[in-house]
Amino acid sequence: MLQIKFNGFPENFDVTTLTVQDLLDITKEDDPAVIVEINGRFIYRKDFNSVQINEGDRVEFIHPSFGG
Repeated sequence: MLQIKFNGFPENFDVTTLTVQDLLDITKEDDPAVIVEINGRFIYRKDFNSVQINEGDRVEFIHPSFGG
């Protein structure tokens, strides 16, 4: 069981390891413009498959709004 703070709320996941891409898949996040931060640190899209989310991490999915 892995507990993190996801978008401001405590969440439990029934896994022992979790990558950013795993979390995107689990949450069915399909916005190609989504920005991911872990503990306030920006995660590059190229690293989504390799960056591990650890117990207690704060993970944010940010959806930029475009327009004028």
